[in-house]
Amino acid sequence: MDYSLIQIKEERLRKDLLDLARFGEEAGRGLKRTALSEADLAARQWFKERMKEAGLKVYEDAAANIIGRLDPKSGPADQPCIATGSHIDTVFQGGRFDGALGICAGLEALRAMQESGLPIPCPLELLVFTDEEGSHFAGTFGSRAMFGQIKEGETEKSRGTGRPTLAQDLRRMGKEPKQIGQAVRSPSEFRAFLELHIEQGPVLETMGVPIGIVDGIVDLHRYLIQVTGQAGHAGTTPMLVRDDALVKAAGIITRVNEAIKSAGPDIVGTIGEIRVNPGAINIIPGEVEMALDLRSLKKETLASVKEAIGEIVNSVSKARIEPILVKEGVKMDPQIRELIKSSCRQQGIPFHLMGSGAGHDAMTFPPLNIPTGMIFIPCKEGKSHCPDEDISFQDAAIGTQVLAETIMRIALANQPV
Repeated sequence: MDYSLIQIKEERLRKDLLDLARFGEEAGRGLKRTALSEADLAARQWFKERMKEAGLKVYEDAAANIIGRLDPKSGPADQPCIATGSHIDTVFQGGRFDGALGICAGLEALRAMQESGLPIPCPLELLVFTDEEGSHFAGTFGSRAMFGQIKEGETEKSRGTGRPTLAQDLRRMGKEPKQIGQAVRSPSEFRAFLELHIEQGPVLETMGVPIGIVDGIVDLHRYLIQVTGQAGHAGTTPMLVRDDALVKAAGIITRVNEAIKSAGPDIVGTIGEIRVNPGAINIIPGEVEMALDLRSLKKETLASVKEAIGEIVNSVSKARIEPILVKEGVKMDPQIRELIKSSCRQQGIPFHLMGSGAGHDAMTFPPLNIPTGMIFIPCKEGKSHCPDEDISFQDAAIGTQVLAETIMRIALANQPV
């Protein structure tokens, strides 16, 4: 098979990425395109039009996932599909390429495959998942909804007082949250899933290697820490009798950070979100909520640190901790890893086998026995989830070329991967 007939058009990919980056862009402050915000809805509509222009049949499921399908010109259309994709939503003040690269690259790969004239013997799908970043409550919502993994009441929860729930935003766009179950699909509908993503770290750029082949994704656990004190007048309440929730929370933060660092290099943890109530300069804080993010490729390390953090929180009066998200780490499919390697080797592209410290929609598929692969490209200075997030468009084109060729290798295999 002459895979060289598949030719990614770098300028076309670049234009898509930069056009998409305009949605939610704030000068000097990155992107504000949180899931189902007005900016996100506008970007989704724009991208659906690009999918239709590329010849895909486009529809939106009950969980607001966007699905673009390309049926084979020869062979049955009801056989399992090979899917690729990512997400279009961003974190608050996020970057231009996290998630966006995966969907734009997937679109360009499907264009190039059609333009190659090579026979595509099975259905191909491009998936744009809803709220991967978890701006409402918990991340990877869309991919989990696709396989019936949404917990009861999850759509009615929010990340904080005054912030919309996912159910509210779904209703705002004309969807009924109680019908999310209609989005559920059988794993048997999928032959494989591939996701192209920026690395979100410095390894590939430091090594000077354009492609990372992911062998596994970390366990990702998130917790809500709540600390209660007693609100009071900031000018009339003596320091010695105060029960300041923020002061107590500050002590928890420093002790949690020390516990994580002392566990060694195999785990990372972040308290990156704090809400103080009532939140006024002249009122002693009466309540603090904090979100803790823990990640590790080693389950035993994660378990040990979780226990230590639990003891820290329980040692503080009127403080408690509860899990809000638990995603077990996964391994990528070894046969797909080999096919990605073959695509790289045929083009003379250096690659590096590596783990992913970030969670992705690709995590949802391996536990369902759907063969899954991930491809990374470098991001400049390893920066991500910030306005400075940047990539080389040449690297993006290389990654998209590898993605397209790997999809074709899977499609043309005599037996399912």
